[in-house]
Amino acid sequence: MTSESFDLPVAALRPAEKILRDIETAGSLILAVKYGAKAHGFVIGLTCAGVITGEQGEVLLLQFDRATERKLRELSM
Repeated sequence: MTSESFDLPVAALRPAEKILRDIETAGSLILAVKYGAKAHGFVIGLTCAGVITGEQGEVLLLQFDRATERKLRELSM
């Protein structure tokens, strides 16, 4: 997944890219889950602050969840 697929305001783009990179480079199952949870908190924070809409939040969560699931599958093999 690339960060270009994020539909976010400029100020939120860099933190989202960092979280995605953390998920993709996690070296253990625990770290992958930790970064996945961090992604959820990030999206909830953006939504509660009114930076993104609920619909944008759902799309963003789906993107982070897919990256986390992909990494967890990779690490479990």
